[in-house]
Amino acid sequence: MAHKLSEGSLEVIMTGGHYDKPVMQVLGSKKIQGSGANERFRLLVSDGKHSHSFAMLATQLNDKLITGELSDYSVVQIDRFVTSLLKDTGKGEKRVMIILDVTIIAPGGEVGKKLGNPQTWNEGSTPSAPPTPAMQTVPKPSPVKPNMMPRPAATGLDSSILSSQMTHPIASLSPYQNKWVIKARVMNKSAIRTWSNARGEGKLFSMDLCDESGEIRATAFKNECDKFYDIIQVDKVYYISRCTLKTANKQFTSLKNDYEMSFTNDTVVVECQEDGDSVPNIKYEFVAINEIGAKNPDTLLDIIGVCKSAADVQELTARSTGKLLKKREITLVDSSGGAIVLTLWGNDAEKFEANNNPVVSAKGARLTEFNGSKSLSCLSSTMLRLNPDLPEAHKLRGWYDNGGANMEIVNISARVGGYNTGSNEWITFSEAETRQLGSGDKGDFYNLLGVLTFTFSDNALYKACPQEQCNKKVVDQDNGSYRCEKCNREYPNFKHRLLLAANISDPTGDQRITAFNETAEAMLGKTAADVGQMFDYDKNAYNQLFENVKFKTFVFKFRTKMETYNDEARLKTTIMNAQPVDYKEANSRLIKSIKSITGVEV
Repeated sequence: MAHKLSEGSLEVIMTGGHYDKPVMQVLGSKKIQGSGANERFRLLVSDGKHSHSFAMLATQLNDKLITGELSDYSVVQIDRFVTSLLKDTGKGEKRVMIILDVTIIAPGGEVGKKLGNPQTWNEGSTPSAPPTPAMQTVPKPSPVKPNMMPRPAATGLDSSILSSQMTHPIASLSPYQNKWVIKARVMNKSAIRTWSNARGEGKLFSMDLCDESGEIRATAFKNECDKFYDIIQVDKVYYISRCTLKTANKQFTSLKNDYEMSFTNDTVVVECQEDGDSVPNIKYEFVAINEIGAKNPDTLLDIIGVCKSAADVQELTARSTGKLLKKREITLVDSSGGAIVLTLWGNDAEKFEANNNPVVSAKGARLTEFNGSKSLSCLSSTMLRLNPDLPEAHKLRGWYDNGGANMEIVNISARVGGYNTGSNEWITFSEAETRQLGSGDKGDFYNLLGVLTFTFSDNALYKACPQEQCNKKVVDQDNGSYRCEKCNREYPNFKHRLLLAANISDPTGDQRITAFNETAEAMLGKTAADVGQMFDYDKNAYNQLFENVKFKTFVFKFRTKMETYNDEARLKTTIMNAQPVDYKEANSRLIKSIKSITGVEV
């Protein structure tokens, strides 16, 4: 079968024109960055007359390439695309086409060869004759190149000024550009978080942005936090420019982008007063409730359902921090005949109105498993909406109001028999990462069976204030006395304290951790005073002590918390307790875990 390509369409597109749904052939692909769900691919495409290697596949289409549905020699119709000007080192700017949606007309295996004799397109290619009406082209003026915008304080920038500049799709942003404007909708905005440490104190908030090409996380620190927090509103569309980009920390965001943005004192944010409807809302990948039972725990899911019932707000105190927590459990149902519990926290729990059975959507809710049943829990990054203006929501409303409320359902959150792990649950480093532990306002605690693979004997001891209630490091006055700045006193002696850095591993990963005095003593099997005696009088014994503890297995209790240094977020994990392994208990846990997974007696 002959396949007709849209000859000349690449020339139109690459000179800033518009071409409606061109038919092209894929001649090759190359992975350019990222991994897993965040891989990015560049395509070599041909219209039969020209070929162009700067066509980028939007991340939501990666599966078509990875599964082989889209392959070399495939003929496709490009249903949606955008173009962007990127800086090409030493060569000015290069136009890139970002493919957002395609229809595969013929698979590569069926076509099996290159169609036509395409020549490589470049900016210096000789323009061809004007396109015929059959090409369905709508010429546009030459695109306005994105310029560095004037400072808002000096110009009073408004939406009309920014809209006159060419906006860049989010999918095209990288740290190697600094002249861009995006037009994006705010999907979600966090509360303001504060921090205080030896380096100072500060505040921040983050938001999730999207346009038709993709999504990205943006964070505002300190002065920018104060400046923009009240200005930026969820669901509104803004022009944003002059932010820095860096590699995204995937432990704390599930957005499909390799980069994240940070606001600077030059950042410009202006609300879009016109044409805001052209920017899509949150992109969902809803999962039917009756399919959730087959998903793995700790998976982040998008769900939509009708609130059939809602429990009262419950108050509980976190044993680790003493912080008062508020939660509310609501039961969602959908037309698949399934029901599941979704747990809301904090303000979402307090403000939730269950009257009239609202439709509830949640993007990025975490799937948890307890006593053999599964439920969903909102994270700080979860995007929660009541009665959203979505086709799925309208369809559910009609279903529920016209008999769906009386439909027999299977509640996958119903409690069944099983092993109650409770607060003594053992998890792995991989599970801790998936659950995004440490990303909240307060530290998270968890238990783990791990091996002490390395200890750092250097600087494991320090000289501390001898007062019982003070452990501050003292300053040696070199005159036989030691000064404690906290107590504002000098002492003729000191006490040794341990501050141990180590690596801990389990089958899924490893972590650099810190153990303070009492915990370090339990791991080493020696008091700080004994270790200090070794350090002063028997260095060989001191070094051997740290060698002997390597590769010992413990049940650790960790506290993990994201801390900010120089505007960089880093995960800090501290050992709160380390106990020798009770292998009888460990085996019992393993056997019960196997039973819960397989349903087979062991």
